[in-house]
Amino acid sequence: MTHTAVPQIGETKKGYVFTENGWVATTPPKKKRTFLKVFLALCAFGVVSVVGLVLLIGGAANEVSKSIEADANKPGGTSHPMTVHPGKPFEVDGFNYAGGWKITNDGLGDATVNGLKVKNNRDDKDSAIVEIKLWKGKEVKALVNCTTNPIDVGTTVTLSCFGTDPMPKAFDRVTINDTF
Repeated sequence: MTHTAVPQIGETKKGYVFTENGWVATTPPKKKRTFLKVFLALCAFGVVSVVGLVLLIGGAANEVSKSIEADANKPGGTSHPMTVHPGKPFEVDGFNYAGGWKITNDGLGDATVNGLKVKNNRDDKDSAIVEIKLWKGKEVKALVNCTTNPIDVGTTVTLSCFGTDPMPKAFDRVTINDTF
C-alpha cells in the first residue's frame, strides 16, 4: 500500500499553492503585450522606411546634380562659354547654328543679334536658350539673350534675340553659352 498524503489548503510545492480550486500558480501569468509589440514593430518599420526614402531621394538628387554639373561644364554650357565669330557657323551640343548672323544696334542703342538660325540635331525636341556676350578684355560689355520655342528634330528656326545693354563701340570677343 502506498502512502500518499492528501494536500492541505495553503500547501505550496514547486511554485504552486493548493486552494479549494486545486493547485494554482503562485506567480501571476505573464502579460503578452501584443499591442505594444505590434506598435514597436510598426515604429521600427516606419523609421527604416523614412531612412530608406531619404537615402533614395538623396541619391537621386546627387545624380541630378552631377548631370547639371556635367552640362554646365561642357563647351557652351552655363559654366563654360564658347567663343564664336560673328557671321560664322558653329555647333553647341547638337544645335547647329548657321552662318550669316550679325551683332547690331537694335535702333534704340542696345546690342542685339540678327539672323541667328539654329538646326536641332539632338535626339529630342528641345529649345535653344542662350546668352551671347560681347567682351572687351575680361569685361562683358553687353549681353544678348536668344531663345526659341521647342524645335523638332531636324528643324531649323531663327532665334529671337534681345538685349538691354548699350551696343559697345568696340569688343574683341564673342561667347555663347546655354542659360540652363
